[in-house]
Amino acid sequence: MQITRNHSLGILFKILNLIIFTIISLGLVHKSPKFKAIEEFYIICVSGTLFLLPWVIFTKGKYLKTKNLKGYLLRAILSIAGMTTWIEALKNLGPNEATLISYLIPLFTVLLASVIGEEKLHPTPFILILACLIIIFLALKPEIINMDYGLAIALLSALTWASYDLVCKKQTYTEHYLTQAFYTFIFALVLTFPFGIKAALNASPKDLLDVGILGILRVINIICLFVSYKFAPLNILMPFSYLRLPLMAFGTFLLYEKLPTTSISIAATLIIAINLYFFQLQNSGKIVIKERDSSRR
Repeated sequence: MQITRNHSLGILFKILNLIIFTIISLGLVHKSPKFKAIEEFYIICVSGTLFLLPWVIFTKGKYLKTKNLKGYLLRAILSIAGMTTWIEALKNLGPNEATLISYLIPLFTVLLASVIGEEKLHPTPFILILACLIIIFLALKPEIINMDYGLAIALLSALTWASYDLVCKKQTYTEHYLTQAFYTFIFALVLTFPFGIKAALNASPKDLLDVGILGILRVINIICLFVSYKFAPLNILMPFSYLRLPLMAFGTFLLYEKLPTTSISIAATLIIAINLYFFQLQNSGKIVIKERDSSRR
């Protein structure tokens, strides 16, 4: 497929999305000694909602009409679970190690799509996920005994984000991207209120400001992601998702002067190759996995 000017814009916004997500991730880890993960996410939801309020007021709520509030509730739950487990994975496993495991998200997404679909489960995703898990185990083997919690929480995070992607997929092209962001923030704000309000009230203004800025970045991150989808198809954007590890490695080096080990770099390369191989099988029609029609749910 020829790369057009619109595709180039989509790629640019996708890279911006990845850069901002890396900044948010490292910023949350930096603030984690003062907040629990759920408390950080609550503050992010507060600042993100406040950041979106001028848009709601200016448009007089024009874009807030929706019949999919249950979908947004589920999306908020998965967003909370995905972000909090991701923060825990970063803290307990390490930024580069956790990012390596996040490369399983595309395969988990396909696997979950086949589980909730009407088609017979295809064995290929199971086999490739198992191969990736073996590669990860070998890459982390020297430290694996001391990383059991971090490894488990990182795998849970990847599975949760895969679920989140599936829930988002139906809404991405049917509702305004700011509508999606606003409702997700509102529901997540309500759900995290019991966990975060006490910490927010006791936090220093500087800490609130620091995490609050990450909430604004989270809104911008969502906008960049949806704009990238608008200008370029997924098959063009997908390879750029694997810039996550180089970006995380660069950020980690700036903060902690720590680079990924050779084994992690090799493991990442192998997992990327497995993902690309699988999607090549899908594009060639050798593997077809259909999701259940949303109208029949």
